[in-house]
Parts: sequence; structure tokens; C-alpha cells
Amino acid sequence: MSSTLETLSGELARSVEAAAPSLVRVEGRRRTASSGVVWAADGVIVASHHAVDADEDVPVGLHDGRTLPARVVGRDSGSDLAVLRVEATGLVPPRWAEAPSPRAGEIVLGLSRPGRSVRARLGIVSAVAPEWRAPSGTRFESYLETDLPLHPGFSGGLLLAANGAALGVNSAGVLRGTSLAVPATVVRRVGEALLAHGRVRRGYLGIGTQTVALSPELRASTEQGSALIVLSVQPGSPAARAGILMGDVLLRAGDDALTHPGALLPALDADRVGRELSLRLLRAGEPRSVTLVVGEREAA
Repeated sequence: MSSTLETLSGELARSVEAAAPSLVRVEGRRRTASSGVVWAADGVIVASHHAVDADEDVPVGLHDGRTLPARVVGRDSGSDLAVLRVEATGLVPPRWAEAPSPRAGEIVLGLSRPGRSVRARLGIVSAVAPEWRAPSGTRFESYLETDLPLHPGFSGGLLLAANGAALGVNSAGVLRGTSLAVPATVVRRVGEALLAHGRVRRGYLGIGTQTVALSPELRASTEQGSALIVLSVQPGSPAARAGILMGDVLLRAGDDALTHPGALLPALDADRVGRELSLRLLRAGEPRSVTLVVGEREAA
């Protein structure tokens, strides 16, 4: 038993040593430092949006002891990610896991650099789920929750699998009070958008809705038990231009039944901006079809 524990302990320590050069300190808030991860050797750093207040001259502490000023290239509150750039070369990105598929109960390591040295925590994967929508509407290819404590500097750090491969970037800002890892696939998708455009595109209709139960007759004719009643329409919005009115009851967006407000989110992905969306609705009990063009929500 002792030799098994000694072997495991040594392997975990080596994983931390191998990943340490990829961790940086991000002094994005007064008196409070968080962590960041090297994304590219030419000075691209991924950090947590909520932990970086300034956009210029953000001190970043590298593995070799240097502290360099960074500028924020772009940020996305929905995924709690920010991309920073420092004037440096030869930085070391982590070894990202290929098609990661951790299971609940697997051992993981949470790494951070709130100070000059790397801090490591041992934990387990608490929950895993397939594609998930954050409260912000951001699409996550997977939901990955751990039991790692939310210590100072946690956000922006790395989550490592037992074999030392990086599973994602830790965040306390996606779901308040919950230790989540933003999967590498999301980090890559959001990071590329921020590097290219400084923002992540999100669709916008300009309506406020609430779930409403349908009458037995409507349930039978629509084959769904609930829909969305329109409570507000913003002037000049895509919905207003398409003629949608307060009191309209939205049944379907394309082929998707609208049984709760979150059901609209797939129609608002970045690739839907500028494209037509067909809505099936009831107005004064009469069925209608409306086509609108999905707009782009302004960055928060």
C-alpha cells in the first residue's frame, strides 16, 4: 500500500511540475491576484473575466519570475473568460487533453498561481453532463463540476486530469459558489473569437418572455403543454421590426418547441446572427408565422 501511495504521490507531483510553467499570476484587482493560463507561446494568456477589472497595464507574473504589463484583448462575461497579451515569447502552453471525457469520481488537480509559486489542490470530479447552457446563455460542450475549494486565486487556474493533461480553466464566476471548469473546447472557441473580434457574438431578438400553460384544446392541437408569452418588445429590435406584439404566445422557433425561456437560446448562438428565424405563434388564439432576422446583442 505504501509503495502504491508513494507512486501516486510522485506522479501527481510530476504533473504539477510539468504544468507549472503554463500558470501565471494575474493582478487584475486591487490587493487580489488570480491566475491565468498560457494559451500561446507568443504571449497570449487566458484569465477569468470577473477577476480582471482593468483593460491596460494588468501586471502578469510569469513562471520565470518576471512581471510584465498585459492588455486585455477581449473579454466575455458569459463564459467568464478574458484574453490578455503580454510582450513575451517562448511561453509554454499546457498539454491539453484530447477529447476529454472525465467521469464523476475521478481524481483531478486544481492548479493556481495567486503568488509567486504554484498552488495545487487535490479533488474529484463531482458532476459531469453533456452540452449545457450557462445562466448567461453561453453554450458549454460539457458541464464539469469539481469539489475543489474556491480559494484565493482559484479562478483562471488549470484543472488537470490524473495523467497531467489539462481539462479546462477553473472558474468561480460562471455559477456563483460552484467550482466549474470551462472546458478546453469552450476556451478555444471563445479565445479565438476574442482574438479575432474582441468579443463573442450573441444573438438578440429584443423580447421579454415568460412561460405560460396552454389550454387543453391548444395542448391537443400544438402537442405541447406550455409556450412563451411575450411580455415586452424593445423598440427598434428584430422582434419589433418583424411585428411581434406584447401578448403574442410563441410556440416554436424553427423546429424547436418553446416551452420555457431557455428554449430560445439555441436560436441565439453566434452562427445564427444575421440569419432568418421562423417563429410560430398565437395571436388572439389564432396561429401565425413570423420571420425575423436575428440581431447581435451589444457586449456587456
